[in-house]
Amino acid sequence: MPRQLSMIEIAEGALLADIAVVLQLLAIYLPYFELFFRILTPTVFAVLVLRRRLYVGGMCLCVTLFIVGVTSGLSFLILVLLECGAGLFLGVAMKRRLGHFAVLLLGVLSAAVALFALSILFTLLAGLPLATLGLQLRRSYQVAMSLGDAVTAYVGLGAWWHSSVYPLLDSLAQPLLSNWLAALFLGFWLIAWPLVSVVYAVTNMFVRMLGYAVRPFPGERFERLARRLLHLIGRRARQRMSTG
Repeated sequence: MPRQLSMIEIAEGALLADIAVVLQLLAIYLPYFELFFRILTPTVFAVLVLRRRLYVGGMCLCVTLFIVGVTSGLSFLILVLLECGAGLFLGVAMKRRLGHFAVLLLGVLSAAVALFALSILFTLLAGLPLATLGLQLRRSYQVAMSLGDAVTAYVGLGAWWHSSVYPLLDSLAQPLLSNWLAALFLGFWLIAWPLVSVVYAVTNMFVRMLGYAVRPFPGERFERLARRLLHLIGRRARQRMSTG
């Protein structure tokens, strides 16, 4: 039986759920800054887990999903669930002071599994056979190879491309395209590495700016660049609001 939440846990969970909902609404109605607001959402749930515990974060997640579903529609719930789930995971990882490699490895694996499962689910819900995913992968590969042909021909490296690079790439790609489920999962796994790294770095930076003693990732150089980018985004937002 779950333990009853205290008043302070309920108050903090409700407040941070409201902040998460506001960030989602800003991402929807200010599309130019959608990525900025969505990448802030995991920080909200990471802070809640660091301040309280995972159970409170789970309750906050349910409230956030309910309010976003009522105000914005069910089509945004999957994306909100992924963002909030990433924040809960990072909060637990930073609270337990896991190593950076362990956090990245677990995060990338979880993200790849989630994306792989969602792609299969949406394909089935659309009434299409799963083989459609394999056909899309093969078409994407053909488009990429055609783009390689065009670019190398334009820069005068067409002969080198056809004699050295293309045969090597094709010999590696054909077995994967034959086993397209493994290729699809591998593709999501590769995509997840930069995605998880950026989310972890931004969440880690904001959590430490709020005063929580967690292991810094990846370092001061990235943080200086991120602060400049945030300052630029804030200045552009103020300019748009003043001109609007």
